[in-house]
Amino acid sequence: MMSGCARGRSSFGWLPALPIPSRRRPGSGARTPWLRAPGLAALSLALPLLVAGTAAAASLEDISTLERLVNAAGVVTLVADNCPPRHAGFYERDAAGQHRLVLCRNGVDLGDVEAVWEVMAHEATHIMQACRGGSVIADDSMPRTIRELRTMAPHCAKLIDRSYARADQRLEAEAFWMELQTPGQVISLFRQLCGSAGVGR
Repeated sequence: MMSGCARGRSSFGWLPALPIPSRRRPGSGARTPWLRAPGLAALSLALPLLVAGTAAAASLEDISTLERLVNAAGVVTLVADNCPPRHAGFYERDAAGQHRLVLCRNGVDLGDVEAVWEVMAHEATHIMQACRGGSVIADDSMPRTIRELRTMAPHCAKLIDRSYARADQRLEAEAFWMELQTPGQVISLFRQLCGSAGVGR
């Protein structure tokens, strides 16, 4: 579950009106963790020094808000030093059932608020999918989602086609598309889908 692909923002503004599918599907399997560092708290303290004065669509407050929501949903947030190549972050459930959102220090510039936000938004989408038990975007809205992804982040669309098994492409398309949305939209949808349910509950 690579993330951090998109750099644009949606101009359509249609996320809040998306119908959420009603069917539930089974969750994800276990992966081997590459975890070495505790949570994003250290990141939250360091970023202001690294990015003071930059104008970004996402903010440290957005990252912090999403992290609190992710933690409240039963997911631990971590920063890892030794992630697999080409990974900016990932969401996993280990063999013991522990859910983790991992931000990869060796795969993303932790001083770039937008890059960190994109990873958080992408991986938070996988958490929303776990809370929901499957897709977070209704079937009839997927063609529009794919069109927007191909228009605004064609490199992401190509990455999905080339790097992911067919069975994973829809879930990844949702996650890469979520990177294009505003922080307010991502946070709102996370609250809607995981606010009371959480993962593994």
